Amino acid sequence: MNRFTDISDQEDEVLHELNALEIDACNFREESHIVSKSCTVVENEIDAMSRVRLMAIPFHITINCENNQLSGRYPTINNLRFAYRINEKVGLGREEINAAFSNAAQLIAFALGLCPSSLITSTIRIIPIHPCAKILVNLPEGQSVHNLGFDTVNQTANSNHVPSRSITLFLVLLSQVSAHILTETDQIASGATSQPPYPMTEFSIDGVDLTKLADSNKMAWSSVIFCIAANLRWLSELEIGQACV
Repeated sequence: MNRFTDISDQEDEVLHELNALEIDACNFREESHIVSKSCTVVENEIDAMSRVRLMAIPFHITINCENNQLSGRYPTINNLRFAYRINEKVGLGREEINAAFSNAAQLIAFALGLCPSSLITSTIRIIPIHPCAKILVNLPEGQSVHNLGFDTVNQTANSNHVPSRSITLFLVLLSQVSAHILTETDQIASGATSQPPYPMTEFSIDGVDLTKLADSNKMAWSSVIFCIAANLRWLSELEIGQACV
């Protein structure tokens, strides 16, 4: 009788343990389902964030396809006309051009901030300050500072156009950060990333070599500014997401 009782007790204990295991298994399945659902939600949020055009939020760039600047139809960034030279006929002065270039500088600085692995900031830095943005160049032979716009301190030395050297340096930054972003996003999107509307290198855009342009070639420089504005809009509308981490 004692042996039967012992066996019965053991069976009850085993059944109790099996029941506990079943409860644990059920709880584990429920917890796994909750964790899996949470992971799916997080993955969906990450995917949504990767498709947000972050730079298009603070920067609104408009392009007139006709590029008829004589009628005052300039590219604009945040409603500021983006131009090479002043145009008194349409009320375009130094202050507005400086503000437009300052906004463009902020866009480049924003893009650089999203892409800290870029290797260009050690040589060229952009300072998007108001009223006139600056570009700092650090070379072994020394440092130089360039106004990305009109000098607001020594106004007597002002010309009627933005310094061509500053525009060239700005293109270097734009070209390099764009190339970096394209390389990273292409690896994620399998080469599906859109290209800028105007092909560019560090010193040329749309086939025009900036180092060979005379400052007096107003039409050519105005065309360069137009192409830069179009590529800035392309940059601002990129879905950078996980590419620049």
